[in-house]
Amino acid sequence: MLHDALRSSSRTRSTQSHRKASFHAERAGPVSTPPIGYNLGAMGKAREKPLVIIVGRPNTGKSTLFNRLIGRRLAIVDELPGVTRDLIAGECEWNGAHFDVIDTGGIGKESEDPLQELVAARTWETVADCDLIIFVTDARAGISEGELEFRRVLMRLGKPVILAVNKVDHITHEAAAAEFYGLGIEPTVLISAISGRRVDELCDAMKASVDWQRFPDAITVAPPKRKRRGKVREEEAAPSTEEEAQPSIVVIVMGKQNVGKSSLVNALLAEDKILVSELPGTTRDAISAAFEYEGRRFELTDTAGMQKLSRMDDVDYYSFTRADRAARMGEVCLLVLDAERGVEEMDKRVAKRIEDYGRGVVIALNKWDLFEDSEATRAAMTEHVFGELTKLTFAPLVFVSALEATGLGELMEAIVSAHANFQRKVNPQALREVIDEETTIYPPPVVKNRNLEFHAVRQARSAPPTFVFDINDEKLLRQAYRNFLENTLRRHFELTGTHIRLRFREVKRGKKTRKRKK
Repeated sequence: MLHDALRSSSRTRSTQSHRKASFHAERAGPVSTPPIGYNLGAMGKAREKPLVIIVGRPNTGKSTLFNRLIGRRLAIVDELPGVTRDLIAGECEWNGAHFDVIDTGGIGKESEDPLQELVAARTWETVADCDLIIFVTDARAGISEGELEFRRVLMRLGKPVILAVNKVDHITHEAAAAEFYGLGIEPTVLISAISGRRVDELCDAMKASVDWQRFPDAITVAPPKRKRRGKVREEEAAPSTEEEAQPSIVVIVMGKQNVGKSSLVNALLAEDKILVSELPGTTRDAISAAFEYEGRRFELTDTAGMQKLSRMDDVDYYSFTRADRAARMGEVCLLVLDAERGVEEMDKRVAKRIEDYGRGVVIALNKWDLFEDSEATRAAMTEHVFGELTKLTFAPLVFVSALEATGLGELMEAIVSAHANFQRKVNPQALREVIDEETTIYPPPVVKNRNLEFHAVRQARSAPPTFVFDINDEKLLRQAYRNFLENTLRRHFELTGTHIRLRFREVKRGKKTRKRKK
């Protein structure tokens, strides 16, 4: 078998520092931290907004509170303890005050997560650099020994702490929750994250606990309303001379479980933002981070590894829906494959889903450091990949190693190219000339003594490039000729790395087609 032959040339991973690539050293500028998600690489540096960390033992409602504060369902919420693993970030605004809020994994023996120790270590690292801590407890469960120890550690940090006693859904529950005042943490707020009860008081406490002199740009005050009289003053009417910032390229990292998606994201970010382990399904939430490469800004989203729907539990399904939503909002899907395992059935399912999204596509063949990097090996692996993923032969294939950070520069170039082609607008005249010439030289087959006729063609939109053909009868169009038209467009125009859409509009005889815009 081809894959067995390739594996015969595999070699042991090298851990020597001289094997590391110079990808990050070759960046044109410093790594930036734009306000897309929240790049944890900014921790320890000057921040424009206060950083608020939500902590507590498992299953106290931290993720529910986090979603309530940021105003959307970003973190997965489930009754199973230890669902949250990675650090989930969002922005909260309250009465003109802006915060960066981070949801953390639960700390304590209640967690059923086998990665609990790794989750706890990442949580404490984040807490050490925050500006405000929200300590969430469960009013129904009472004070545990773990929370008493938690309280002692938090107090030693010397940072502002707010105690949020959660699950106080009604005023009648407040008496039972009164024991939490004995922890001696001020302020203490009795809340219900799921219903929003008294969350406004918590937000008031957050605003009052921050030294806003350190964050002057994070406070906005609405200007007083003034009556307009006469003409607008010149300084108000003058347009801004600053150029608008170039929008970020939104990249969604997809693949089956355990192919190294999170490791690849960490390699691109030059930081261990995403939790990595050998345990399948380590990543559950869709984690976003932003960085800059050669003057371009990128928003990178790591998604949970896909698996069969029949094998999913509730948490897996929530992970799947978040990955699905992220991919539909992205621009370039980065499909990560495991070079050691080759293309398997689940890889094909992920590729089919990417095809349904109609995004730009780049294929990253990870763990390439296990193989001898030669032209023959690359050619054999390329033939194997595209022989299995026949619908993605237009996508660039990049050989990378997340462990040794090799191939990352080539990967970024492929992403930039795929994004440009995803947004491409073809010259209308050139489009018509190409289709007229190709359909004349290679006419469609005759079906029941009838010929398929093309009246007009135009590009309806980009992202992805979508082309509309006006024809006489859609029943005369065969799939093979559809493929011919798509291959013709790809051959004459630069559309590598992006899906394209072909639409066919039936125009009956005697009915005039709409005029084409010149």
